[in-house]
Amino acid sequence: MNFELWFLALRFKFLVIKMHIFIMANSPGELVGWVKPTVEKLKEKQKKVIIIVVIPPCQYASGMERQVVENFPEVDTVVGPSQYLKYLFLGIRPSSFRGVERGVVVFLGGDPFHALVLSRRLGIPAVAYMQKPRWKRYFKKFMVQSQAVKEKFIAKGARENRVFVVGDLTVEAVKLGMSREEAYSYWGLDSGNFIISIFPGSRPEMVRYMTPFFLRAAQLIKKELPKTQFLLALSPFVSREELVSLDESEVSKVFQGAKVKLKKENEKWKLITESDLEVLVVEGRQYEALNVSHLIITIPGTHTLEAAYLGIPMLVTVPLNKPEAIPLEGLAGLVGRLPLFGAFIKRWIVKRYAKHIKFTAIPNIRAEREIIPEIRGVIEAEDVAKEVIKLLKDPHRLARMRKELRKIAGEKGAADKAANIILEIGVV
Repeated sequence: MNFELWFLALRFKFLVIKMHIFIMANSPGELVGWVKPTVEKLKEKQKKVIIIVVIPPCQYASGMERQVVENFPEVDTVVGPSQYLKYLFLGIRPSSFRGVERGVVVFLGGDPFHALVLSRRLGIPAVAYMQKPRWKRYFKKFMVQSQAVKEKFIAKGARENRVFVVGDLTVEAVKLGMSREEAYSYWGLDSGNFIISIFPGSRPEMVRYMTPFFLRAAQLIKKELPKTQFLLALSPFVSREELVSLDESEVSKVFQGAKVKLKKENEKWKLITESDLEVLVVEGRQYEALNVSHLIITIPGTHTLEAAYLGIPMLVTVPLNKPEAIPLEGLAGLVGRLPLFGAFIKRWIVKRYAKHIKFTAIPNIRAEREIIPEIRGVIEAEDVAKEVIKLLKDPHRLARMRKELRKIAGEKGAADKAANIILEIGVV
């Protein structure tokens, strides 16, 4: 059989037997930053594939993961943590796991063990998007961010013909629905004055504390720079009620924060502090909020790389005032949940670990040097405000930061390459 006839036969077989793509990921950053652009590209290339997103348990979860992914139009089925655990330990197979004749398991974050278990049980190959070589013998192919990462994989024993450079999936998620001018008009912003966006995180526990903390810093910035405008980007994994869910006494146990109330005006939600500072709550347009900002104030996370792609300067804060609230992987995370002594042990682990971490912001980690400032340790809102004011008064530093950030983030194209690899493995 010549190549043309073989290819036609393969195409016919693919059309008759539907291909199932099982994507495993669990944390908010992975689901929005990696899964969403990947499933969009997969359905764009092959509309008939069946996409099932499997969400294993995760200490970084917000509890809203399944609900958010169910709103991705390209995803056919979502298997949540409880369903997955029943399958893992009791063998109770979700209906979407039945009748799988051809397909592929795609690891896009979390613990790769789960992807390999599912691959073995379903009898289909597994491919992984990861940046550290793990389970090298068991994944059919690895997708990595750069040539440097590929070389590390090979040096650790991975076969060269199994490692493919696709680029960074995170920047694929950055899509602007409005131009800057449209966003200024939509939110009633004055482009001639500073605009600061606040990103308090995607996990309720962090958002409850970081919102009043950042708003206290915003009050101090406003006092020094009265015309500054503020937006707060609300993660789709967090309800707006979490922004004001802690009373002042609870916040004050950790650090001084602003007294805040949530109010709806002209179909838009605002946070209003006791000093009458108004901060517009942005829901569903976080990339537009990034794009209009002169600076963002944030905790570490995937949005630091998204901001880098758009060339937006930022200040990253890592308060260790309440270290027991910081999610940890593996045994450390489990120990932190123990009654009585769990919180004490976790505080000790976090503080000890923090001493050995050079950078927490993705752009700094990538560059292996400080491009954007990080404030870490036991800090107060005053520390954040002082650094923000210093940055805003230094236009040359901001311009240099924008240029360096764009270089670090790189170009788009990773989702297209990843989709090609996934489809190729699933068909053959």
